[in-house]
Amino acid sequence: MKKFTLIFALSLMNLLAIGQTLPPYSYININNVSMRITGIGSNFILSIDDNLQQSNACIKHEVPVGSGCSTIFQNAIWLGGMDSNDSLHFAGFRFQQVGDDYWSGPLRLADASTDLMTVLKYHHVWNVTREEIEQFRQHYADANYQISADILSWPAHGDEGFAENLAPFVDVNGDGRYNPTDGDYPDIRGDQCLYFIYNDKFNTHTESGGKKIGVEIHGMAYAYSAPENEALNNTIFFNYKFFNRSSENYHDVFVGIFDDFDIGYGWDDFIGCDVQRGAFFGYNGDDDDTDPSGEHQGYGSNWPVQICTILAGPYMDADGRDNPDYDGDCNSLFNDSYPLDKYAYNGLNFGNGVVDDERLGLCHFCYFNNSPVPNVDPSNDVQSYLSMSMPFPYHNNIGPDCMFAFPGDSDPCNFGTNGIQPYNGYNQDGLYWTEEEHGNQPNDRRAFGSVGPFTLNAGAVQELDFAYTTVFSNETQTQMQRKSAFSDQIRDFFKSNFTK
Repeated sequence: MKKFTLIFALSLMNLLAIGQTLPPYSYININNVSMRITGIGSNFILSIDDNLQQSNACIKHEVPVGSGCSTIFQNAIWLGGMDSNDSLHFAGFRFQQVGDDYWSGPLRLADASTDLMTVLKYHHVWNVTREEIEQFRQHYADANYQISADILSWPAHGDEGFAENLAPFVDVNGDGRYNPTDGDYPDIRGDQCLYFIYNDKFNTHTESGGKKIGVEIHGMAYAYSAPENEALNNTIFFNYKFFNRSSENYHDVFVGIFDDFDIGYGWDDFIGCDVQRGAFFGYNGDDDDTDPSGEHQGYGSNWPVQICTILAGPYMDADGRDNPDYDGDCNSLFNDSYPLDKYAYNGLNFGNGVVDDERLGLCHFCYFNNSPVPNVDPSNDVQSYLSMSMPFPYHNNIGPDCMFAFPGDSDPCNFGTNGIQPYNGYNQDGLYWTEEEHGNQPNDRRAFGSVGPFTLNAGAVQELDFAYTTVFSNETQTQMQRKSAFSDQIRDFFKSNFTK
C-alpha cells in the first residue's frame, strides 16, 4: 500500500511538472483575431504546437486570422501590494522561463490553502460559445442531445472548504446549484468565452521571488463575431477578478499588464500611450515590417497598431463621495481637498450619482527593452513593483517626474505629472514626447501599463477589464490616425454593455 501511495504521489508530481511547463490553454477565435489563452496568467507564449511538439515559431496570437502574422508575443498579469507591516507581496511573471508564480485552481476560504489534487482538477481552460449555449437551451432535455464537455463541467461551484460559487451561471430553476440537466448554463460575455481560475498560493514564487499574496484569480476572455464592425471584430476583451482569500489587508496595491508587443518582426517597434483614453500601444518603428533574416513573418508596409485599453480598473479607495466626472476643465482635476478627483481623467463611474463606485483607469505606463540595450525587464519582485508604481524622469530628465512614457499629445492636463507643466518637450512649443521626437531607434519593446494604488482587504474582491484591439490603415487614414477612434468605440461599447 505504501509503495502504491508513493508511486501515485510521484506520478501526480510528474503531471504537475508537465502541467506547469505546458499550462492549460485554449483558443479564442470567433472573429478576426486568434489568441491562445493560458489558464495561469501568462497568455500567448507557449513553445509547443497543438500536437504538443516543440515549435518556437508556433503562432499564439494571429491577426488577421490566416495571415501568419502576429502583434503580441506575450501578455502577463502582475499583482503586488503592501501588508499591514508594509512588507511587499507580489505575483507575476514575464515569459515563465525561470519559474512559476501562479498555479491552477481556487483557494480555501479558511486559510487560502490548496492542494495538488485541486491544482490538477482546475488545470483547464473552459471554452464556450454563444451558439453552443443557444443549442443547449433548445435541446438539453432531448434524450439524444449530447451536452458539450465544457458546459457540463463548467466550474460553477467549489468543493467543501472553497467558495460555494465560482464561475457565473444562469440558474434556470433558481435552486442555487449549477445542474445542466435542469437547463442551467454558463453566464458568459460575448459570442465566445474562455474561463479559467488560478492562484498564487500553491507553491513558492520561483519567477519573481515575491511573498505569496493568497489571491484567487478568475479570468474571462471573450470576443464577438462582428464583421460589420471592424473595431469590435478586431478586439479581444478580458475580465479579471482578484479574490483576497488571505487574512491580510493589502494597501498600495497595483495590478499591471505586461505586454511584449511584436508587430510582426519584433525588433523594429515603437510604443506609446494615450493617457486620456487609458490605452497603450505598439507600432512599427519604420515603414516596412520585414525580418532581414526571413525567420519571422512580417506585415510589410501594411503593419497594424496593437492597442491595449484599460476599460475599468479596480475600485478606487472610498472617500464617501460621488467624485465628479471630468468636464474638460483641467483645473478641476487637481484639488488638494479631494486628491482622488484626478482619477476621473480616464476612470469610470465618476459623477454618476453613486457614492464610492468609481473605478480607476490607466495610472502608469512604462516600457522595457530586450537585452542588451538599457532599461531591460525587471528581474525580481521589488523591481517589478517599482515598475508598476514609481514615477520616472520625464523626457531626458528635462521635466518633473512622470507616470507615463511617450504620451504624445494625449495628456493636455498633465495628469501624468500631477498637473505640473513639463519644462520642455510635451505640450511645449508644439513638441510632444514620442519615440520619434525622442530620437529613439526601433527595437524590441516591452510595454507595461498598471492601475493603482488601491486597497485589497481580506475577503474582498477587485476587478480589472481591458481589451486588445488591432488597427490597420484604410483607404483614407493611416493606422496611427485611426487608433483613437477604435479605442473610443471599444470604450463606448464596454460602457454601454457592462456598466450600470
